[in-house]
Amino acid sequence: MPEISVQKNCASLTDLVGVDSFGEPVGPLPKQTDNGFFEGSVGASNIIAGTWECDAGTLQLDLDVTEFCHLLEGHWKFTSESGQVDEVKAGDSWVFPQGWKGTAEVIEKVRKVYLMMLKED
Repeated sequence: MPEISVQKNCASLTDLVGVDSFGEPVGPLPKQTDNGFFEGSVGASNIIAGTWECDAGTLQLDLDVTEFCHLLEGHWKFTSESGQVDEVKAGDSWVFPQGWKGTAEVIEKVRKVYLMMLKED
């Protein structure tokens, strides 16, 4: 029988490890760290969940996943390819839909919890 997966105190985790960039850097590559705590599948999608952190900087995104996010810390500005601008701050939640393209400017170091859904090939 499956059991729940729990990641406690996401806002104060200290064991995040360096990861490859989530997007292409625009300018210097901002430091990015992660602590994943769940990998599994639901129907035709693979699911990954964890806590991710990124220093100030800008990333160009072209997403092949759908991702739910909740910002624990920081300030982030998203500008879609069509020009829509959205800003999120600690306490905000949002969804990156699969196929979203644009820039993600980390104005103030961010820490988010996330759930990514990747379609199986």
